[in-house]
Amino acid sequence: MKLIDTNLKDCYVIEIDRYGDNRGFFEEYYNKKRYTPLQFKAVEQTNRSSSLKGTLRGLHFQKNPFCQAKIVEVIKGRAIDVVVDMRVDSPTYGQYFYIELTDNNNKQLFVPRGFAHGFVALEDDTRFQYLVDNEYAPKMEGGIKWDDPDIGIDWDKILKANGISEPLLSAKDQVHPGIKENKVIFKRRQDKYLITGSNGQLGFDIRRELLANGIKEENILSTDVSSMDITDREKVMEVIGKFKPDVIFHCAAWTAVDKAEDEKELVTKINVDGCRNITEAAIKVDAKVIYLSTDYVFDGTKKGLYVPDDKPNPKSFYGKTKYLGEEEIRKNPKHFVCRTSWVFGINGKNFIRTMLNLADTHKELTVVDDQIGSPTYTVDLSHLLYNLSQTDNYGTYHVTNEEYCSWAEFAEYIFKINDKDVRVKRVSTEEYYKGKKMAYRPLNSKLDKSKIEEIGLQRLPSWQDATDRYCRELKEEQLVLRRFEK
Repeated sequence: MKLIDTNLKDCYVIEIDRYGDNRGFFEEYYNKKRYTPLQFKAVEQTNRSSSLKGTLRGLHFQKNPFCQAKIVEVIKGRAIDVVVDMRVDSPTYGQYFYIELTDNNNKQLFVPRGFAHGFVALEDDTRFQYLVDNEYAPKMEGGIKWDDPDIGIDWDKILKANGISEPLLSAKDQVHPGIKENKVIFKRRQDKYLITGSNGQLGFDIRRELLANGIKEENILSTDVSSMDITDREKVMEVIGKFKPDVIFHCAAWTAVDKAEDEKELVTKINVDGCRNITEAAIKVDAKVIYLSTDYVFDGTKKGLYVPDDKPNPKSFYGKTKYLGEEEIRKNPKHFVCRTSWVFGINGKNFIRTMLNLADTHKELTVVDDQIGSPTYTVDLSHLLYNLSQTDNYGTYHVTNEEYCSWAEFAEYIFKINDKDVRVKRVSTEEYYKGKKMAYRPLNSKLDKSKIEEIGLQRLPSWQDATDRYCRELKEEQLVLRRFEK
């Protein structure tokens, strides 16, 4: 296999070695190791198409976070394959390349992410095969005009040379905008990401998610109170101004709900002033901000699901400061306010760990049964937040795992899947907190997540599925710790 440069940056013609005799031939269509030099993650999907002579498909792409790199080949017939570099920071932005692919010329074309792709079939029943490194997402389809004069593809020459008077186009392909009117932004340079509260459950898993998506270590800055105290405006401006992130995941917050009632000045500094500092610094470097808010911004008295546009009415001081933090973040036009609930992750304390620890010493536990919400796994939440950060669909979202339960039902499920013989005594919130100094808890924390689907992203798995996976991760962690202790 040989990689041959084209006039476009990162785009290659691939020549495949073919071995044959009078009986036929053999060729290696795909080899992960050999394709390592390409910016191709892994084969996520394989597609095929058949086209009549003169059919022109394109110029197509998928928007982030479902942008695709492709390895394309004609397996029957002939076609002229065309690609356009749409990456705004590329030295070959707006330029095109085309090549004839046939079923016997042993050539493939590698189409990087951020390219528009199309072809015209030169024979009836011309069949294309695509290897793509991201799934098909109908709501993320995009395209640019096939004969855009600003790109200048010499279609007249291509069509006339192959006896085609008029191309056959779909209705959709006739109305794509030109490259100058295109609103979708692709970049060749990898984005830079800053995480606040990186030692917390969510910050820890956001870093893991970024690395899993191929983000280089030097493009991730994980911060905590020791490296960037968010209440220190000058420090925030210095760190963010120097690193110049494209995306900030703002996870740092005061989260001790009950203690917040007695530490109002400090909680305000962290949850409100901290957000103001992050927002001011983000605006200065033109960064997106993904802010983690909470179900506690609602009073929990609504019948049915809370939608993102419902008016907040926080009753606890914690909830009030988180809502004021939302308002600070919204001053940055590039904001995502993401409300979540009942979070658990491997890097910290949470309800699941508490229940399992108590199960070692108790045969019965009293748990509240009239607070209803969605337990949310930071692994799933991080994946969604990363995908959201790749879009420009700014606004307020609800992001939790699917389905709803009470704390008591959650506890019972935890004991069941971990084979713990513990009885759960179900009680009301009023009964549980009687005689205790506790902050207000919303009874209804059921959040509507349909807005996520409306922008083309996928809802998270059920909380039961998430809990199963988390408990497996927890057991693996414990095995590692035991091995280390030995």
